[in-house]
Amino acid sequence: MSLASAQPEGIPLDRDYSHIVRSAELCNPFMDALGGVTLSVRGPVASSVLNWNAFLFSPLIRPALMEAVALAAEGGSFEITALDCRLDAALPKQSRLTSRDGGKRLIQGLLAPRGDRVIERYRSAVLAGDSPGHLAVIHALRAFLFHLPPQVVIASYLLQEGMGAGLDGREIGRFLIGGICASEGITALTPPSDEVRVCPPRLS
Repeated sequence: MSLASAQPEGIPLDRDYSHIVRSAELCNPFMDALGGVTLSVRGPVASSVLNWNAFLFSPLIRPALMEAVALAAEGGSFEITALDCRLDAALPKQSRLTSRDGGKRLIQGLLAPRGDRVIERYRSAVLAGDSPGHLAVIHALRAFLFHLPPQVVIASYLLQEGMGAGLDGREIGRFLIGGICASEGITALTPPSDEVRVCPPRLS
């Protein structure tokens, strides 16, 4: 699925999701080539998303996203690897493999910013086969570099899952960004101006 189909013209414009699209691109510049991650749609989209949210996203992936950001802020490269391994053990086999594939494709194509020893150590562990390299963990580390707020970290990850599952922009807006974020109480997704507010990456 092309990224163009997730641009604002494909998402209902009662909410401005352009900053989420831009944030997702920052976290994963290869997003338009992303295949399925952990969400797969069998039958109605609504029930597929509800089941995925109940069994995978809310109990496993969302906490991993938030923990990875917190660990990056604390400088815990070994703890990030441990988190990656815990997520690997918790995911069902097929989701585990597709999440690893998406993450490794991303981390192989991106270097850590110069001087960022936490992400460089984690990247080295993934490339050496010592850490699984799940997309959610790598997405969170990229989001940390760009100072993305928690609600945007989550929404931009959901956008990637939706694209990987073959959903169109309206389905992503309605069932993932609108549906899951609303059910989680995440409502402040529109930035205070028309500009995408993204800070330069952290270089410490």
